[in-house]
Amino acid sequence: MKLVVAWLATLAFAVISSTSCSINHKSGDFECTVQTDCDRTRQCIGGYCIVPGGVIDGPKMIDAPKKDAPIDSPMFVCPPQCTSCVEGSKTCTVDCGVTSCTGNQPIVCPSGWNCAILCSTNNACANGVNCDSAKSCAITCSGQGSCRNIQCGDGDCEVKCQGQNSCRGVDCSDSCACDVTCAFNSSCEFLTCSSQACDPLGRGCSSLPAATCDTCP
Repeated sequence: MKLVVAWLATLAFAVISSTSCSINHKSGDFECTVQTDCDRTRQCIGGYCIVPGGVIDGPKMIDAPKKDAPIDSPMFVCPPQCTSCVEGSKTCTVDCGVTSCTGNQPIVCPSGWNCAILCSTNNACANGVNCDSAKSCAITCSGQGSCRNIQCGDGDCEVKCQGQNSCRGVDCSDSCACDVTCAFNSSCEFLTCSSQACDPLGRGCSSLPAATCDTCP
């Protein structure tokens, strides 16, 4: 009887062992290194033979609301008669050594601007200088025969007659402060100051002699 029991135990162990060895581990069947490890219906992806399916989207990032780019302000351009200028202080320079000041038209200071006009070449500004609408004007007449018919506005006006035969005709009768200085070789003819009191020497104009000669704010 013991022999039969032992034989049955041995037989059962053999059956169990053979069954366990025949188990098919699916995970090992689908491992791959290269595409040839998979059949034609699968692809080697991430070390496993996988049936290709639809593309799975990753999480989408939500874009922040787009802001409109700032609109650039238009580039400032100096008034055409100015050879250079400063926008903030509205200062315009007309340099006759850089541009021609001997045309047929007078040089006009832009309205509301402070102008520095350099009539440095021969006969420069001979067709007039108009500062009638200017905030202020400072005119240097250093070229020979320069500056004819200068018209000052109601702002501060300064005229330096330095060149030979310069300054024929300067009218600053409306100026709140007018200073016209005349070198010994300049013409300085036909000058009109804001009042007789502002021409104490009879040659030029000055804003110093009387309180009425300087009324600028």
